[in-house]
Amino acid sequence: MGKPAAEDSLRIPRAPLRSEIRRILLDRILQGLIPPGTSINESELSASLGVSRTPLREALLGLEREGFLTSEAGRGFSVLPLTLRDAEELYPILWTLEGAALEASGAIDPERLAELRAVNGELKRADRDAAETLRLDRQWHDVLLRGCGNARLLALIDTLKDQARRSETAYMKCSGRVILSTQQHEEVVKALERGDRTAARLELERNWRVSLEFLVPWFGRRSGSTS
Repeated sequence: MGKPAAEDSLRIPRAPLRSEIRRILLDRILQGLIPPGTSINESELSASLGVSRTPLREALLGLEREGFLTSEAGRGFSVLPLTLRDAEELYPILWTLEGAALEASGAIDPERLAELRAVNGELKRADRDAAETLRLDRQWHDVLLRGCGNARLLALIDTLKDQARRSETAYMKCSGRVILSTQQHEEVVKALERGDRTAARLELERNWRVSLEFLVPWFGRRSGSTS
C-alpha cells in the first residue's frame, strides 16, 4: 500500500536556504552586478533578499572559502578585486585540471563529438553577445568532460571556472570585445576523432591560453590607468 501523498511531499528534498542565497550572490558577482572590491552591507542585503542574517552569513563565509569574497575584522565582507597575478595563477591550474579530467573521461563517442561541434557552432554565431558566449563556452567544456567520473575534480574545475568568469566578464564589459576560442574547440574535437588524446590536451591548453592572452595586457592597462 502506497504512502499518503502528504507524507511523500515531506520527503521532497529542499536545498538549504544558505545554498539558495549563495547561488543568488554568486550569480550577481559573476555578472558583475556586485563589482570587484565592493563592500557587502549585510543588513541591506538581508533585507533585500528577505532572509535573516544567519543564513546570509553562512553563504558569505562559503563564498569566502571558494575565493570570491574576502573579510576583515570590523569591516565585514567584500568582493575580491581582480588582479593579473590571480589570472596568471588561475588559468594554468584550469588547463592542467581540465586536461586531467579529459584523460579520466574515457572514450568519447561520435554522438558527443557531434554535440561538441553543435555547441561550437552556436558559439560562433553568438560572438557579439558576451553573456551568451560565456554560457555556450561553459556548456562546450561541460560536454567535453561529461564522461569524467571524478566528481571532486569536476567540482573544483567548476569553482575555478567561476573565478575565471569574473575576469572575462569584466574584460568584455570594459573593452566591448568578446573572447572567442572556437578554433581551439575545433582542434580539440579533431584530435579526439583521431584518437590523439595528447594533441587534444594541448589544444585544450591553447584554448585557455587565448583568454589569458586577452587578459594580461588588459590588466596592464588597468594598472597603468590607476597609477
